[in-house]
Amino acid sequence: MNPISRPSRRLSRRALLAAGAAALVAVTVACTPTTEVTVAGAAQNTQGIAVAGQGSVSVRPDIAELNLGVEVTALTVAEARGRAADAMASVQAAITGLGVAEEDIQTRYFNIYPQYSYPEREAPQITGFVVTNQSQVKVRDMDNVSAVLDAAVEAGGDAVRVNGISFTVEDPEAFLADARTQAVNNARDRAQVLADAAGVELGAPLSINEAASFPGPYPEFVRQAQDGGGSSASTPLNPGEQELTVSVSVVYSIQD
Repeated sequence: MNPISRPSRRLSRRALLAAGAAALVAVTVACTPTTEVTVAGAAQNTQGIAVAGQGSVSVRPDIAELNLGVEVTALTVAEARGRAADAMASVQAAITGLGVAEEDIQTRYFNIYPQYSYPEREAPQITGFVVTNQSQVKVRDMDNVSAVLDAAVEAGGDAVRVNGISFTVEDPEAFLADARTQAVNNARDRAQVLADAAGVELGAPLSINEAASFPGPYPEFVRQAQDGGGSSASTPLNPGEQELTVSVSVVYSIQD
């Protein structure tokens, strides 16, 4: 046997382990949950070929969240509060009439604050009061989102405020099996390339770390058009698709 062949093989393995360890640290995702799988009976020192893999699926959102509110200005707190209460009651009656459940309407913000004028060389003077009331509304029927939005705008009149709309997937876990399979296959393909390049045989996985990325609702802002002619066209809304991603870090053993 050539006396140089055995040391060269050892050097190749050492270089491969160093490259694998560097690859393991390179995964950064802001996600939940994180899962770790360690093969039973594997040694505590899980040195081997460390790689990262990723898989993703595109999913059409099944939940729309509307941020609806009212804002009223009046000379007194009582008048501003009363008018704001009437406007919000009208908004909620309109959207519940279209099938939105009361438990899917959640108050997120309520505020009363004064307005001031600043006369020259005089102390600031209160000129009125502003009452703001905002709610997060979850619409589960995606075919009904435009109708709910338009009904809220009509019911609230000039007091209504539409602060944004976002779309999300209620149960991402139901769609992640394919992404997990893709991620593991991607990791194994990468490990196999490294093993072939180093002239070693790829073994079984020693540990698997998973992180699934569930994107939060992406806000889209809606501008209310003031049409003096009273247009009857519904507001066009498109939920698009969201990408759910799974990233894995896998350490594979090297067979002798």
